[in-house]
Amino acid sequence: MGRRQAIYRILVAEDDEAFLETLETVIDADPRFEVVGVARNGRESVELAEKLDIDAVVMDIEMPELDGVQATRQLREASPDLPVLAISGHEYEERVLEIRNAGAGDYVRKARVDEELTHALAALLDG
Repeated sequence: MGRRQAIYRILVAEDDEAFLETLETVIDADPRFEVVGVARNGRESVELAEKLDIDAVVMDIEMPELDGVQATRQLREASPDLPVLAISGHEYEERVLEIRNAGAGDYVRKARVDEELTHALAALLDG
């Protein structure tokens, strides 16, 4: 018998309720992952990351209170090894560079989430 594969615990940070549902559906459909927390702004993502035992964060770049770039910076300062996967509906190169410089390991456009999100998460976690 093979060893049962660990399920990675994911925190999702997204302020758009409809898209949040899409993210949860895509992540939970993959047996390797489980959404264990949902944040609707950057500040909440930092607070939840401290409370929950998580393996990675899926972080929207544009959010209220504390944007994804600032939240990623704070998360990586607190937990340098915590993988952060950035997502955005926009293709602003500078924002993608900002969140990568803040510590995000990869980036997926919202239009490509169905095809790319779980592959990118697996690459960050198994990498």
